[in-house]
Amino acid sequence: MRHLRVPSAETQDWLALCRSSNWLLTTAGVVRLEGDFRGIPLVEHAPAEADLCWNGHLHIEVEGKGKGPVHWTERLPEALQELPKDTWPSAYEIQGDVLIVKLEGPAAAHGEDIAQAMLEQLPNIRLICADEGVKGDFRVRDLNVLKSRDETEHTRTRVREHGHFVWVDPAKAYFSTRLSSEREKTLTSIRKLRADLGRPLVLADPYAGVGPAFPLLFAEPGLIDGCLAGDLNPDAVELLRMNVDYWQSKRSDGPLKRTEIICADALLWSDNPNLREQADVLLVNLPHDSLDHLPSLLPLLRPGNPVMIRGWAIREREHLSEDTDALRQILSDNGANEIEVDLSEIKGFSTSKCFVAFECRFTI
Repeated sequence: MRHLRVPSAETQDWLALCRSSNWLLTTAGVVRLEGDFRGIPLVEHAPAEADLCWNGHLHIEVEGKGKGPVHWTERLPEALQELPKDTWPSAYEIQGDVLIVKLEGPAAAHGEDIAQAMLEQLPNIRLICADEGVKGDFRVRDLNVLKSRDETEHTRTRVREHGHFVWVDPAKAYFSTRLSSEREKTLTSIRKLRADLGRPLVLADPYAGVGPAFPLLFAEPGLIDGCLAGDLNPDAVELLRMNVDYWQSKRSDGPLKRTEIICADALLWSDNPNLREQADVLLVNLPHDSLDHLPSLLPLLRPGNPVMIRGWAIREREHLSEDTDALRQILSDNGANEIEVDLSEIKGFSTSKCFVAFECRFTI
C-alpha cells in the first residue's frame, strides 16, 4: 500500500493536507516507520511522488495498518460513552502539537477523560488545553492545561503553513490559519508591484503578530529587501523575532538588507524618522480599526513611486460600496494620487457584518 513518508513532527500537518485534498485513505491508519518517521496511507488517485505538492517527501510501499477507533469519543470510558453524543465538543483547534478545545455544559466535568481520549486518538498531539475564553489587554486565550503526553505544559509550538514553519504560542499571541489563502494573494500582489518597480520592495506590517504574512515573502528570491514589522504585544514580538531570524536563515539570496522589529503602538510609528517614508507595501490587519488607523500609517509609505496597501477589516455588509468610497477619500485627503481600490468580502462574520480584504494602489 502506498504511503507518504514524513517526519513524525509534521504528521498532523500532512494529514490535514491529505484529508482536505481527498488523498487520505480513511480505511487505514498512520504507520510508524524507522528513524522517527510516519507513513500516511494514500488513495490510488493521489498525485505521484514526483509532484511538487509533496515537497520532496518519498512515497513508500508498506503493509497497511488496520484502522482503530474513528473518533476520539470511542476511547472514552464505557460509562461516559453512554451519555448523549451532544455532550461532547464537536470541534477543536490544533496549533502545532497543541490541541485547544472548548468544554461547555456537562462536558466540563470530564476534562481529564476527554484529554486522555484525545491523546490516544491523536499521536502527534503533545498537549490538550481547555479554552476558557480570552483575557488581558491583548485578548489572548486563557488556556487551562488538561493533560500532557510528556509532562511538558508550555504552549509554544510550531505550525506549518505553505511549506514554512511559524513559531506560535496560543496562550500568548493571536494566530489564525483562516487568512492562509489571503497570504497567498498578498504574495501575488507584491510580485506585481515588484515587477512594476523593477526592484525588491520594503514591507511594513505594524500589526504583524507572530508574522504569518512573511514566510512566503521571505522565501522568494529578489522579492523584498526590507521588512519593518512589529506589534504592541511584547510576547508576540518575541515570537516574531524568532520567526524572522529563522526565515532569514532560510533565504536562498541571503538576509534582507534591513529588518526592524518594533514593539510599539502602530499609531506612533510615523513619529520615528527612521520609519517614515520607508515602505513600498503596507499591511494592515487590525479588523475593527483598520480603516480608522490608515491616516496615521500612510506616512510610512515611500513618496514618488507606486505603493500598495493590503488590509483586512470587519464591516457592515450593506455598506461595502460606501467603504470603498471612504477608502478613496482617506487616501485622497492624505495626498494620494492615481488611486485604485478593490474591497471585497472574503467571509461572513455575523448576520449583518462580514470580513473584507481591501487592496489600494496609488502614489503619494
